[in-house]
Amino acid sequence: MLNTKNLNEDFDHKAINIGKEIIRQDIDTLQNLSTSLDQSFVEAATKVCNCQGLVWITAVGTSTAVGTRFAHILTCSGKRSMFLSPSDGLHGHTNILRKKDLLIAISRGGESREVIQMVEIANDLGTETLAFVSNPDSRLAEISKLTLLIPCKQEYELMGYLATTSTIAYSAICDALCAIVASKKGFSPKTFAKIHPGGAVGKTLNP
Repeated sequence: MLNTKNLNEDFDHKAINIGKEIIRQDIDTLQNLSTSLDQSFVEAATKVCNCQGLVWITAVGTSTAVGTRFAHILTCSGKRSMFLSPSDGLHGHTNILRKKDLLIAISRGGESREVIQMVEIANDLGTETLAFVSNPDSRLAEISKLTLLIPCKQEYELMGYLATTSTIAYSAICDALCAIVASKKGFSPKTFAKIHPGGAVGKTLNP
């Protein structure tokens, strides 16, 4: 007779070990990222804070989730931002870019064709471009006016290919930049209350 209890115990043990290993990898990546911050991070923060127009974020694949989240939090921190999908941008919507704007392109490998095309168009339009990328030798790093390298071990990604740990690292960088913007602009909960009347947060800020 099949001992289902032993099978369940084996699965429980394996699941906990896998969970611990993945979380350890995330922690290790964030610790390394924290110690690797240098002048390029300062330059990126300065570029975002000093942007006189809109901060546009572009990305494809898993990076899209990071980019849309970044655009939302950055706007809530006091800097106007929008996500611009290459699926729209490469069909004419890049005409919305202006010289006072900043286009931030997110791509772990830096070789996503659509993202590269977005940066090429932005460069031609005179829009400032900033790349968040892990590969310093990538095409994206080469053509962007400013590059912020975000180190992530390839082997930490699920099966070595599916972006998982890297999304944690990229999101952490985005969070740090949003915090800098909020600090520089003096964006307080009182200020935030004016633009966030909805939900539980709105009720707390606007009693």
